[in-house]
Amino acid sequence: YQRRVRVSDSCTCPEPNTCAQFMITYLQTIFDTSAAISPFSTLREQYNKLCMQECGRREFARNVTSARSSYMLLTCENRFLQLAANFATILHICEQEDDIESAKVLMVLAFTYQWEGRFVYQELMTLPIWSSMRFWNAAFLHAVHTERKLRSSNNECFSRQTPEQRAESAEVHKNIFFGQMSSFITNMTAFELPAREISEFREKMFVMSELEEEQKDMLRQLSPAVLDEETAFSLSDKLENLRERGRSFLLSMSRSLSSETD
Repeated sequence: YQRRVRVSDSCTCPEPNTCAQFMITYLQTIFDTSAAISPFSTLREQYNKLCMQECGRREFARNVTSARSSYMLLTCENRFLQLAANFATILHICEQEDDIESAKVLMVLAFTYQWEGRFVYQELMTLPIWSSMRFWNAAFLHAVHTERKLRSSNNECFSRQTPEQRAESAEVHKNIFFGQMSSFITNMTAFELPAREISEFREKMFVMSELEEEQKDMLRQLSPAVLDEETAFSLSDKLENLRERGRSFLLSMSRSLSSETD
């Protein structure tokens, strides 16, 4: 794994080049060797220290993104587990430091890196950040905003745009929103968020969208079903009825056996 050092624009480290170079070297150790990095080693100590800074987290996420094309399919379980452990370390700090951008990038990458069909995200299921709706809300809006900036074909001020340009921009924005919402619903489902929370997240985001009703319906179908209170109550009644019938059957069988014994 080789990558030219490029310092993040938001880097606030006293020695930004050192931070960037360290993350390249650190990931090279994970990807190109099968030796485990001891949690008590100087290398890991420096990694933990840099991860406490926003620059360190951004550099790690950027380098993991760059390495994806070469190391998406990991050939060694030890490398896979080490990578997952490093993801967990940074995601835990991201939650504490409210670093939405780095957490969002690592969340996406966790669904791409794998070893024999086992994905990194599956090793991160219990992290508390996934239960934070603040993370999901902010990460989704950040993802939509970022993609809009990347895909914007018309940088003219809105007031100067022609009707055709405005219509084109609106269509691009709708497609971006739909694509990001599809990805987020899929990821939230994979992290086993409650169906009701996913539904509330989806409907809240719909309010600020310009999606067609057909697109909204497709996203609702993609989401896990939410049982309404009446349906849930009905199912509860049915289960209790089955349990009662089971208890009655066992009691009658017990009495029958007792009478036969007598």
